Amino acid sequence: MEHIFVTVSARLRDRWTRAFPQALAVADTAAIPHASESPSGVVWLDTSSMGGDEVMNSLTEAVAFGWPVVAMTPTPEEAQAFKMLNAGAVGYCHVKAVPEQLREIGIVVQHGGVWMPPDLMQRFIKLSTRIAPPPPVNTRELNELTSRELMVAEQVAHGASNREIATNLEISERTVKAHLSVIFDKMGVRDRVQLALAMNSVPIYTSVN
Repeated sequence: MEHIFVTVSARLRDRWTRAFPQALAVADTAAIPHASESPSGVVWLDTSSMGGDEVMNSLTEAVAFGWPVVAMTPTPEEAQAFKMLNAGAVGYCHVKAVPEQLREIGIVVQHGGVWMPPDLMQRFIKLSTRIAPPPPVNTRELNELTSRELMVAEQVAHGASNREIATNLEISERTVKAHLSVIFDKMGVRDRVQLALAMNSVPIYTSVN
């Protein structure tokens, strides 16, 4: 799985290479097709030095390439996040996200999921619950969860990060990730965004990303 970072400087930041040692960097989206012959990968769009129109144009071009696109920004904002997700991005994060978080985002989007910062996800969930009438939650799926898995799922529903869940439940982050993997499978969801929507009784649609 290839990781290509689109950044004006065409240089990889240290945290990017620590997350993905084999990552590549290009100066603009036009160079993406020539950067790698890999059949699949993730495009990371660094918007730090881009203006408004340039950001959306670059995003459109990156999405057209066909790989999952993660938009990276120095100042995450709710309106911009929803605008970029609506335009085809499947991930939205801080440009200075730590390597561990970058790897987590990469795994989520590679498997068809959507990733955004927990605080934005929480606001997204609240907005969704106001727009979509909540139907009864699928109790059969919930009954398949163990008590600890249900605790983790409820934490996700409130927008908690893996680290916060680990602290709240007094378990390791690795254990949180293991629980989430099982929960996703039992609940029939692809990522923590869909899980949060399901736990808040919002309909799940495969076109969420």
